[in-house]
This record gives sequence, C-alpha cells and structure tokens, in this order.
Amino acid sequence: MSRLLTPGESAPDFDMDDLHGRRLRLSALRGQTVLLYFLRGFL
Repeated sequence: MSRLLTPGESAPDFDMDDLHGRRLRLSALRGQTVLLYFLRGFL
C-alpha cells in the first residue's frame, strides 16, 4: 500500500520516459529542484 509523503521527505526513486522518449531516472536529478506533476488520464 502506498502512503503520502511529508513535506521535506525524499520521493522514492523511479524512472519514466521524458517528452522526447528518453528514459529518465529521478535519482539522476538529485541536488536539483524538481517539480513532479502527475496528470490522471481520462480514458
């Protein structure tokens, strides 16, 4: 079961394709400011 993160807590590492089809891993962005925005599909 998943749980909500608390402010300041690190997000779990995951990878996904970026807008150009390249694989991107969250841990590769460590030390940078990252905004995660997940859009729920309507299909």
